[in-house]
Amino acid sequence: MRIVNSVLGDATGGRWQVVCEYSRLLSAHGHQVLMLLDSAHAPDASPAVPGVEVETIRNRGHYDYPAAWRARRPLRLFAPDIAIAHCSRSVALLRRALRGGIPLVAVSHSNKVKRLLRADAYLALTAHIETQIRRQSRGAVSRPCFIVPNMVQVADTGPLPPLRRHSPLRIGALGRFDVVKGFDVFIEALGGLKAAGLEFEAILGGAGVEEHALRKLAQGLGLDEQLGFPGWVRDSGEFLAGLDMLCVPARSDAFGLTPLQAAAAGVPLVLSRASGHCEMFREDHEALFCDIGDPRSTALQLAQLATSPELAEGLRQAAHLRIRRCYSEARVTERLIQSIEEIHKTCSV
Repeated sequence: MRIVNSVLGDATGGRWQVVCEYSRLLSAHGHQVLMLLDSAHAPDASPAVPGVEVETIRNRGHYDYPAAWRARRPLRLFAPDIAIAHCSRSVALLRRALRGGIPLVAVSHSNKVKRLLRADAYLALTAHIETQIRRQSRGAVSRPCFIVPNMVQVADTGPLPPLRRHSPLRIGALGRFDVVKGFDVFIEALGGLKAAGLEFEAILGGAGVEEHALRKLAQGLGLDEQLGFPGWVRDSGEFLAGLDMLCVPARSDAFGLTPLQAAAAGVPLVLSRASGHCEMFREDHEALFCDIGDPRSTALQLAQLATSPELAEGLRQAAHLRIRRCYSEARVTERLIQSIEEIHKTCSV
């Protein structure tokens, strides 16, 4: 098939990684792929997905009718069989540009689905998101919807070698500095660990609009010697390799890549009870879970991992097995290809 793979809105972080993975994997399975990107905000796709055709257009939002008109020429020249849209702006603009000629497939990257509902079919990261799609639109009930989670590269080599813990323990968190990520909760939890007399080193990797507030909070809690801010992390594997545990305290998380990457690296996890986390891993079997927005609950779970090496080892082994079985690149790619082919076969537009 000839497939358009598009993100015409924000193309940073995990979303951009997923867009590139889709292009790479669809191309590797014999499909011709055109990446249609926003010229102002999308990173350069050439190094990420060599050999895949790329077109860019400038657009100013969901209702930029001239941008939709400009997109028609590259789409007409490529003559796609199906189009994949990775954000609501892509759905809006491609719907106008394609004018119903081929199936338009929306990929959910968050729990906010309302603006995706005008697509012809859906790829949902989780069962929770699939339910949101069904609930919020009567018209969407009859449209194809397949659950295709995020994926991670992981070696299927059996049990991990035992984790050799640092002294003092190294606790990490990683992501964009945004309120939704809950890093203020993480810092307050670290303050609780310090007050309880637990020795540790902590690292908060990332950058964003909340950086000043987070640094000020850490300083106010007397964490200058315990907590480091290394800035934006370009190599997450290297970052994770230096940790004894990772905390993901997000207030909302559809199905983030960071917990998958940590499990692949063999790092024990403390996760919030965000919907995506609860579908990703089983509580107390593959990860510890804390209440959303609750520093005390977060500190208690971090302390439990810190004081029980046996628990930490069991959780990391079980989480690693889980991602090998459910979220490996091979497993998820198979599901993605089958879903796209089924949508192309059955979707009436």
